[in-house]
Amino acid sequence: MSVREALVGLFTDDPINWIKWAAVFAVLIAGYIVAVPLYKKISRRLSIERKRDIAKSRNHIIKASLISKYPSGNVARHNWRASYRYTVQGHERQYAAYFKHPATPPLYLYLYYINDPSRLFSCDEHHYENHKSVLLFPVILLPWILACITLLLLRVDLSGF
Repeated sequence: MSVREALVGLFTDDPINWIKWAAVFAVLIAGYIVAVPLYKKISRRLSIERKRDIAKSRNHIIKASLISKYPSGNVARHNWRASYRYTVQGHERQYAAYFKHPATPPLYLYLYYINDPSRLFSCDEHHYENHKSVLLFPVILLPWILACITLLLLRVDLSGF
């Protein structure tokens, strides 16, 4: 069986059906052309680096010093839990941080806040960014959903499948 026979068997020999399939693939490609930059833009808006930049612009930076650190995990690949002490508005407090291998706790950790000094965050420690995976799922599926809708709207002949 040649490649031509395989394509004709899959997409039929009707030229109109080939044009419909081309439109479906064009919608799929255009969907990714739109979805990937959209994901990057939304991801940047939700990133911790953006929050840090906002906090820096407002001069909401607190320097914390290391009190203690505890290794966890395998001996060759330690993850670290560390405690830091900082002072905000005359009150001394502690901040707990998690550092994933190969990062080790620094002697000083810069903490940031947007509006409320009791809601501190750090960019140096490890962060699980589960919210970005929730965003990535629709980005991956959106072009395929649009292509399937196009497939149904154009009434593409699927007898080869």
